[in-house]
Amino acid sequence: MTDEAKLLMRLKNKERNSIAESIKVYTPYLSTVLYNMVGNRLPKEDIEEIVSDVFFMLWKNAEYIDLKKGTIRSYIAASARNFALKRLNKKMDCTCLDDIEISDDTSTTEEGLTSSAVWDAVMSLGEPDNEIFVRYYKFDEKLKDISKATGINISTIKTKLSRGKLKLKRILSNAEEML
Repeated sequence: MTDEAKLLMRLKNKERNSIAESIKVYTPYLSTVLYNMVGNRLPKEDIEEIVSDVFFMLWKNAEYIDLKKGTIRSYIAASARNFALKRLNKKMDCTCLDDIEISDDTSTTEEGLTSSAVWDAVMSLGEPDNEIFVRYYKFDEKLKDISKATGINISTIKTKLSRGKLKLKRILSNAEEML
């Protein structure tokens, strides 16, 4: 039995020190995979979170890993790539809204707009779009939770977020021009 097979057995049996050993053995490899994939496109904190998520998934799903189909290295590399792609896609999908905090105060954003101006712009979208934006961007709710709460299909929510971001960009750029 190989060292990897022994480690996988210990992971499947949920032996406490097995995950610590996995972290020690595979973190350098995982770090290299992530660096080669994302480089400087994600902050260090996001990469550390991805590494943690990968090892959590390894611990949680060890019983489903079949060494006949691949190795632990291939499993964690694939998991890391999936987590990184999700993170990158979410980062690319979020336009200026991530840089502008939607809050109730009147502080000024980096763009020179007050947060109340941003809030007014979001509210100008009307129902249910403004509710979707607040739930998604201010409260970090997941799309499926927003769908349940509003009774709107997830694909419709995605469309509303996408079109709403374009509307907000126009509204906010017009407001910037007036400054």
